Amino acid sequence: MKVKGNPATKIALFTAVLLIGGWLVLRRFQIEVAVTAPDSIPMIKTDPSQTGEPKLAKNNGQTSSTASPIDKIDPAMAAARQGTLRVSNRSEHPLRVALLSRQPKSTNAKSGEVTPAGFDSPSHWDFSPNEGSEKGLLVSLPNRTVTLKKGDVLVAFAQDGSQRYWGPYVVGETAQPTWNGQLAEWELALER
Repeated sequence: MKVKGNPATKIALFTAVLLIGGWLVLRRFQIEVAVTAPDSIPMIKTDPSQTGEPKLAKNNGQTSSTASPIDKIDPAMAAARQGTLRVSNRSEHPLRVALLSRQPKSTNAKSGEVTPAGFDSPSHWDFSPNEGSEKGLLVSLPNRTVTLKKGDVLVAFAQDGSQRYWGPYVVGETAQPTWNGQLAEWELALER
């Protein structure tokens, strides 16, 4: 789909799509963390009907699943992970990767009122087919450092008319992007 007209209209439409996609993802993933003792490991419970994961079937006392399990991310650990973004376009499509950074909740000093978290202005980068496919490319902006944190939303769109779409990916909540602790960066690999 090609949008014609004023660039401000395109930006408004793109922002609306990102906000709605982010809201839908946030509504879809409901995670509960339970700690039973002070020195125990937090257990993450999800409702399979909410996350779209397959239900496990029991066969002679053994549990099996048709899909490969995805490691659950501990929310406390994900909150501490802040780093740069490395993108690998392993597809045959020219892509636009967009980032919607979550603003932290703020508290009014006078009234003590907590303002809910919102989003900063979106940022985007364009990638040629297979650009950065080997090691990925570290993205940056001219006026600020790009630092991903839990809750930021990433999406990618093909720009060749193929109508391909990747995401939305919520940092620290979905399988991608993945955290590389050695380099202190989030890595997003887009394929197909």
